Amino acid sequence: MFWPICFSIEQIKLSLLLLSVLLLSACVSISQPPLAEDIKQMWDARNNYLYEQENWTAQLALVGNSQKQKFKTRVIWTQRSESYQIKLRDFIGRTIAIIDGAPSGVVAKTSKGERFQGDDAEALIDELFAINIPVTGMRYWLQGVPMPKQNIDQIMLDDHGLTKSLSQQGWKISYPYYLPNDPYKMPSQVILEFENISLTVKISQWTLQ
Repeated sequence: MFWPICFSIEQIKLSLLLLSVLLLSACVSISQPPLAEDIKQMWDARNNYLYEQENWTAQLALVGNSQKQKFKTRVIWTQRSESYQIKLRDFIGRTIAIIDGAPSGVVAKTSKGERFQGDDAEALIDELFAINIPVTGMRYWLQGVPMPKQNIDQIMLDDHGLTKSLSQQGWKISYPYYLPNDPYKMPSQVILEFENISLTVKISQWTLQ
C-alpha cells in the first residue's frame, strides 16, 4: 500500500531555492573566455620574449606567386642579431643561392659562382629572382610578431595571445597554424600578401638561442 507524499508550500519554495543555487554554481564553474586585457598581456609577453631572442634559425619551404614570377624553394634562415644568412635550396637539396645580410649591405652568391652585392636584400632578390620578398619585415613576421617601431595597420589575436593576422608596411600576414615550442608556440604556416604578390611559408623547425 502506498501513502501519498505531500509537500508544504514552504518545502517547495525551499527546494526551488536550493535548485537555483545549484544551477547558479554550475554556471559559475564554466570557464569564461579570457578578457581582452588578458589576451593583450599574453601577446605583449610573447612579443617581448621573442624580441630578446636575437639568434634563431628557421627551416622552411617558400612558395611565391606574382605577375612576374612563380617559384618554390626550401630556405634555411639564420638570424644573428642584425646579421642574417638565407640559404635557398631546391626541393632535392641543391643550393641555389646564399644571401648574407648585415647593416652594411647584402651579398648574394649563386650556385654558378656568381656574386652580387647591394644595399638591401629586397632589391637584390627582386633583381635576381624577379620576386618581392620583404626580408626586413619577415625577420619579425615569421615569428608572429610585428616589426618594432613601425605602425600596425590591423591586428587580430586569438584567445591565447597569438597573432591570427597582421597588416604592416602594406603587407597582410596571416597565421593559420602554430607549432608547439617552449616557452611559446611558433608559427608553422605564414601567408604574406601584398597587391598581386602571395607568399606561403611552411616552417618545419624553429631553433631559438
